[in-house]
Amino acid sequence: MGGLMKKSSIGVIVASHGTLGEVLVETTGKILGHQTDLQPFSFLDGEEPKDSYQRLQSLIKKCDKGSGVLILVDLFGGTPGSLALSMLDDRQIEVVTGVNLPMTMTAATLDPKFDLHAASAAVVSVGSNSIKDAGRLLKQ
Repeated sequence: MGGLMKKSSIGVIVASHGTLGEVLVETTGKILGHQTDLQPFSFLDGEEPKDSYQRLQSLIKKCDKGSGVLILVDLFGGTPGSLALSMLDDRQIEVVTGVNLPMTMTAATLDPKFDLHAASAAVVSVGSNSIKDAGRLLKQ
């Protein structure tokens, strides 16, 4: 059994305002017990939009291993998400909003057989299903 687990060929970027993406990537690695291939992208306060666009475009090129790039963003309608959505026509990209820790953990451990669409669907499913009203559940 002792072989290495085959990694997904889908690149994953965690894009956010401030350092949220960096913290999610770092925390995911700590929980999983190893460094991940997730790449953070932080929208910098006061940065020119064209500079942010160029930085994100460069990161996408770096992360694209041939099977596309999944971009997890913090907020629908926010600048990181808008930047990512503006690149949908350029290459094989999926954008998922509302990133949370279960989503980054799923993205870091994607089944290597998944295509970009299946990866996106898996991350959305885990993210949605991880949201619970814990107090209400415990009181039932």
